[in-house]
Amino acid sequence: MNMSVNEASMPEILNDDDYEELWVVILTSKGRYYLSKNQARLVQEALAKGERGAIVFETFAISIPYITEFYRERRFLKDAKALPMRATEPEYKPMSPEKWKKFREEVYKNIGKPTPKNK
Repeated sequence: MNMSVNEASMPEILNDDDYEELWVVILTSKGRYYLSKNQARLVQEALAKGERGAIVFETFAISIPYITEFYRERRFLKDAKALPMRATEPEYKPMSPEKWKKFREEVYKNIGKPTPKNK
C-alpha cells in the first residue's frame, strides 16, 4: 500500500461526538455560566429561533435577552478533562400538570389549608 508522508502521520479522523466543549455565557448582570456542548446547543437554538424567554436548567437559568457574550472557551477529547458540575446538568423538565396538581393538593393538605380552586 502506497501512503504519502502526510497520510501516514495523520491521526485517526475523529468526529464531533469524540469531543467535549466548554462554553461560556456572560449576562448583563455580569453573571458567568459555564455550559457543556449540549447545553450550548440549547442556547444556540433559542438564539437562532429568536426566542425571548429563558432556558432553565436544574440549578440556574439563562435569560436570553440579557446575554452579552456567548462563546466556546475550550474543545477537548471526551474524558480528557472533567467539566464543572453545572455544565453537566440537564435542562429542567417541568412536572406534568397532573403530577403538579397532586403534589399541590398534598402540600396544602399537609399545611392544613384548603386547596385554592382558581388554579
